[in-house]
Amino acid sequence: MLTKWKSFFQNQHVKWTSRFLYYLLILLLLFFMYGFNDASAGSYIYNDF
Repeated sequence: MLTKWKSFFQNQHVKWTSRFLYYLLILLLLFFMYGFNDASAGSYIYNDF
Protein backbone atom coordinates (compact mmCIF):
# COMPACT_ATOMS: atom_id res chain seq x y z
CA MET A 1 0.00 0.00 0.00
CA LEU A 2 2.81 2.40 0.90
CA THR A 3 4.60 1.74 -2.37
CA LYS A 4 1.43 2.62 -4.29
CA TRP A 5 1.24 5.98 -2.49
CA LYS A 6 4.92 6.64 -3.14
CA SER A 7 4.58 5.85 -6.82
CA PHE A 8 1.44 7.99 -6.98
CA PHE A 9 3.18 11.03 -5.51
CA GLN A 10 6.24 10.52 -7.71
CA ASN A 11 4.12 10.72 -10.84
CA GLN A 12 4.94 13.87 -12.86
CA HIS A 13 1.30 14.78 -13.39
CA VAL A 14 0.59 14.61 -9.69
CA LYS A 15 3.65 16.74 -8.92
CA TRP A 16 2.68 19.34 -11.52
CA THR A 17 -0.93 19.48 -10.36
CA SER A 18 -0.01 19.78 -6.70
CA ARG A 19 2.46 22.61 -7.41
CA PHE A 20 -0.13 24.36 -9.58
CA LEU A 21 -2.72 24.17 -6.81
CA TYR A 22 -0.17 25.31 -4.23
CA TYR A 23 0.80 28.45 -6.17
CA LEU A 24 -2.81 29.14 -7.14
CA LEU A 25 -3.76 29.01 -3.46
CA ILE A 26 -0.98 31.47 -2.60
CA LEU A 27 -2.07 33.82 -5.38
CA LEU A 28 -5.72 33.68 -4.31
CA LEU A 29 -4.78 34.29 -0.68
CA LEU A 30 -2.80 37.38 -1.72
CA PHE A 31 -5.76 38.68 -3.71
CA PHE A 32 -8.10 38.13 -0.77
CA MET A 33 -5.64 39.73 1.67
CA TYR A 34 -5.09 42.85 -0.40
CA GLY A 35 -8.47 42.97 -2.10
CA PHE A 36 -9.41 43.38 -5.68
CA ASN A 37 -8.96 47.16 -5.80
CA ASP A 38 -7.34 48.88 -8.71
CA ALA A 39 -3.72 49.97 -8.35
CA SER A 40 -4.51 53.65 -7.66
CA ALA A 41 -7.06 52.95 -4.90
CA GLY A 42 -4.66 52.27 -2.06
CA SER A 43 -2.21 49.68 -0.92
CA TYR A 44 -1.12 47.30 -3.58
CA ILE A 45 1.08 44.27 -3.21
CA TYR A 46 4.01 45.53 -5.28
CA ASN A 47 4.04 49.25 -4.45
CA ASP A 48 6.86 49.00 -1.92
CA PHE A 49 9.35 47.15 -4.12
